[in-house]
Amino acid sequence: MFEFFIFAFITAITPGPNNSMLMASGIKFGRKASIPHFLGIWLGFTFLFFVGGFLLSYVPAQIFDYIQYIGYAVITYIAYRIATTSLDANKDSSTVDKPFTFVQACLFQWINPKGVVMAVSGLTAFNITNSQGALIYFLVLPFCVGIWLILGEQLQNSLEKNKTVARATYVVLGLSMIASLLLAEGFNTNNLGNFIREFNFSFISLIIFN
Repeated sequence: MFEFFIFAFITAITPGPNNSMLMASGIKFGRKASIPHFLGIWLGFTFLFFVGGFLLSYVPAQIFDYIQYIGYAVITYIAYRIATTSLDANKDSSTVDKPFTFVQACLFQWINPKGVVMAVSGLTAFNITNSQGALIYFLVLPFCVGIWLILGEQLQNSLEKNKTVARATYVVLGLSMIASLLLAEGFNTNNLGNFIREFNFSFISLIIFN
């Protein structure tokens, strides 16, 4: 159980789509407006682990691959939107129009490759039940995710005064989301080849939907 707690803490606090998006939301919209996004990640992922981690282990590999393809396309698109966020002080003209709602953040968990891998690998690699794992994530997520939101809010005022640093910050957050896709695949050569193919799919989707 303690080993899984360490696993959950590390996977929850390290950079990934959820944390990068929430930090970007904190920078652009502040903490109060981003609370629904925060709650959606916290409760949405807990529910994913409780129900989805068990169900996804029975999903055929081909269908699981298609779910990941959708996730790669969506994350690539969101990463692009974050990297190109408008720096205009008028939020109405922002590329990112408004923060995620609670429902959007909950649904995003089901196509987030890092989250799906965390749920499936957590249940298969550790001797725990889905309810035990969900409870641990329920306890660690508020701190692990919340610290990214608070950091974003703390950076808000300083970045508004320095647009060069602000642009670099948004670009780094976008790139960190893309990098997390590679981490979700793992670092062996076969998975790297799969990642390249999936990234090409995501890039084509970005061109189509932009």
